[in-house]
Amino acid sequence: MPQIKSRRKHVRQTRKRTLRNRRLKEQVAKSTRAALEAAGSNDEEEIKQAISRAYKAIDKASRVGVFHARRAARKKSRLAQQVAELQGG
Repeated sequence: MPQIKSRRKHVRQTRKRTLRNRRLKEQVAKSTRAALEAAGSNDEEEIKQAISRAYKAIDKASRVGVFHARRAARKKSRLAQQVAELQGG
């Protein structure tokens, strides 16, 4: 444990940020998996909603700094490609 007051605060901040980042990354992974599973079901409405939720999670992670903007764009692009492949397109 650091002895300097500002370093103790830094440890607290890092712990809080790490938890937030982990939670957001888990949400992105979970919603991405759900979108891929929905793509296998061939229900158009379910697929649209699942992709929308995944995009929303990715955008939020990008907005708060968990992902870089280009990484978020790459994730969305790759998700769209995978869904299209699963749909046979």
